[in-house]
Order: sequence, then structure tokens, then C-alpha cells
Amino acid sequence: MILNLKKITIIFSITLAFILGGSIGVRADSVLESISAYLDHSFKINLYGTDFALKDSEGNKLEAINYNGSTYLPLRSVAEATGMKVKWDEVERTATLEKNSIVLANLTATSGVKISVDGLWSPSYITELKKIYSNWYMGVLFETTPIDDKNFKDVIAMKTKEIKSYSKIIEMKDMNIGVLKGTYIDFEEPDSRSKVVYLESNNSKEYFTVQVFVAKSKYSDENKDAFDKVISTFERYR
Repeated sequence: MILNLKKITIIFSITLAFILGGSIGVRADSVLESISAYLDHSFKINLYGTDFALKDSEGNKLEAINYNGSTYLPLRSVAEATGMKVKWDEVERTATLEKNSIVLANLTATSGVKISVDGLWSPSYITELKKIYSNWYMGVLFETTPIDDKNFKDVIAMKTKEIKSYSKIIEMKDMNIGVLKGTYIDFEEPDSRSKVVYLESNNSKEYFTVQVFVAKSKYSDENKDAFDKVISTFERYR
């Protein structure tokens, strides 16, 4: 079974023997074909700005494979690193990929930050430094914004004034995420409920925004903790 993505391609092993890092099974000799390929020890992967090592489910190092000019990678190792769940059906010999979560990363010359969001949400707006993922009634905004000639206190004052102009503030408080200081605002708009935190960066050039919004008619006990789940995944990787 091969999922060919051209230059970054996915395979299970040189002889197709790495079936998702598990055993081959009794049907192996009837479906597998022996090939001649090369282990590529020079191949490197950079994931969200950091080096990533290919490993099997037991933590053993894996290598990329070069076959007929294309590079192949182990499916499970790559998929799970990008927030996908892999299920293997031995009878049907089918790999099913599911997104438990999606990693959103913002990278600038001075910082790298990321969060994980619901894998069922779809991209609504994406740039290098601003991303919105949502379904029809709920979503998240993740943004890195230059401060320019302002300081972080000026940013918070400006954002608070802006929010008050069109919505009702339910709660406002200081909220630190790791070593980063921030301000949390829970507010209600005419058609939605939003919770947002503005985080001061580890430098004076930018700040970070993480906001979760829910349609007012859909705000309930089931999703009132969505912001907490998203912000708990916030991480600096550079």
C-alpha cells in the first residue's frame, strides 16, 4: 500500500514491510512485492520550525527511503506528528487518516508559536501570521501582530476600547500562559460569545492573539470550555 505524494512521499518500508509500524500479517506474501530501494540517511524534516525525527511506535529511529527518484516516509510517524490519527484495517489493507486536531503555527523572524484546534474545523482564512478555523457556528482565530511604535499596555487599552464599542464585556483579567503575560477578555456580541487572550511576546516587536468564538444561539455547557482547551495547547517553539 503506497500513498505517493511525489517528493515527500509516504511508504511503509523498502519491501512494504512496515505496515504502520506493526506486523505484516498472514496475507503479506500475497499482496507485497519485493523492490530495490535505498535508505536515505541524509533526509531531514523540519516541522513547525524545528527538526523532526522519524520514529516507530516504540521510539526506534526510522529512515526515509529513496525509490525510483521519489522519497518515501513512514505513514504513521509523519501523520501523528501533524495531529492525525491512523487506523489500520488488516482485512481490507486500508489506512484511515483522521484529524483529532490541527496544529496552527505562526512563524516570524523573532518568534514561533502554535496551538491545536478541533480537527473537524475547516480553514476560513489563512496567512503566515493569521489563521481562522471554524465550522458554521464556532471557531478560533490565531494571530501574531506587529506592535510597531506601541507598547503592550497601549495594545490592551486599544483592544479593550474597541471591544467595548460593539459588545458587552463579561469578564476581564490578567492571564499568563507560561512565562508570557497576557490579558483575557470574555465578551458578548449581538450574535456571538467570544473569549480572547492577548499575549505579550518574549520580544517588543509583536503580540499574540488567541480567540474562540461561538454563535450566541449555540453557546452551551458543551462548548463553554472550548477556549480553555485551545489555550492549553499554546506553545512557543522558537
